[in-house]
Amino acid sequence: MKSVTHWLKNNLMAVILVLCFIPIYIYSQITGTAFEHWGSTSMEYLDHEYFRWLTCIFLHFDFVHIFFNSLALLAVGSLLSPFIGKWRTLFLFILCGILAEAACSVIINYSVPVYGGGSSGGIFALIAVFVVCYLRFPQNFALKWYRLDTIIVIAFFVFANDNIGSFLTHVFGFAAGIIISFVMVLFGWMSHKEQKSMTGQN
Repeated sequence: MKSVTHWLKNNLMAVILVLCFIPIYIYSQITGTAFEHWGSTSMEYLDHEYFRWLTCIFLHFDFVHIFFNSLALLAVGSLLSPFIGKWRTLFLFILCGILAEAACSVIINYSVPVYGGGSSGGIFALIAVFVVCYLRFPQNFALKWYRLDTIIVIAFFVFANDNIGSFLTHVFGFAAGIIISFVMVLFGWMSHKEQKSMTGQN
């Protein structure tokens, strides 16, 4: 029980995000119009509603979509949050998720309005942040590849690219995570001292 409480405390933001996904998913399934109001789309149909780049992060198409995104978010949060903190985890998930969706809106062009959504852009960004932190502060990660959360993240990274839209969102999210976390490390916003103070929580 103590280990579960400790995990929940360290991974609080990922847990809260997943708890936000669930009622939004239920609402979207009941109304059937959530994507039309909050989903992202290409620039020619966005109509200056840039808030969609944020709101679409919380939308999921079906149970499989929300289940695997939630599982992956909890897993990468379990690996990353103890080392960068809960608030940085939330900040990077939201910011990079928005950047990934904005890039897709610019790059992808549809002949008709197509409204999308999903949290995988932000999740891929957190995976990228984890890679940067692991490479920069390897001494702080007593990481075993056979840990369940590690296996889930690796599987998600490999198998989540099931269509071109998802692939591009993941690429843009991962790129945003690499760039922003590299800048944060460079300027000492994720310093060795901060990382060291969080060791022992793995």
